[in-house]
Amino acid sequence: MPDIPPDMMTRDRPVDPHFADDEILYRRFRPEDFDGGEVAPEAFELPDMSVNRQKYGPPKWLLLDEAFAHWGVAGFRVEDIPRDREMLHAGVIAYVLRPEHAPEKHNYPHSEVRIFCDGIHICRDQRNLHLLEPEFHLRWREHLSMASRVAIPPKDVG
Repeated sequence: MPDIPPDMMTRDRPVDPHFADDEILYRRFRPEDFDGGEVAPEAFELPDMSVNRQKYGPPKWLLLDEAFAHWGVAGFRVEDIPRDREMLHAGVIAYVLRPEHAPEKHNYPHSEVRIFCDGIHICRDQRNLHLLEPEFHLRWREHLSMASRVAIPPKDVG
């Protein structure tokens, strides 16, 4: 395991539920999800998409683990999600997305973009992935792909 910067450690710091609209969320992506200078929609996923907060660390922290050293990092603003606003799918299904700070022992900036349907958190652990309509998921991934900016391009491993 690489040396973890001291500021990356959670220590006794509490969860910070406050996200500014202009805060950047960083998402690590595979080299094959980078084409023509843009990040493919496949780099973004629901539910519980793992990201790191700009407020607590730089994008390079997502690449500290040697297994990810050749990957890239994209960033998008919190307002690009858009958070806590109902988004209708097919005119009837209301989804709400929200960033939630979910620090890990060795990664205080860690957060997740979570999705809710009728107040129910959609997640693998709940075995309720059927609540996430594939068409909505694809549309949301395409939206984030267009809204994201490359913070660190992937390294050529070929």
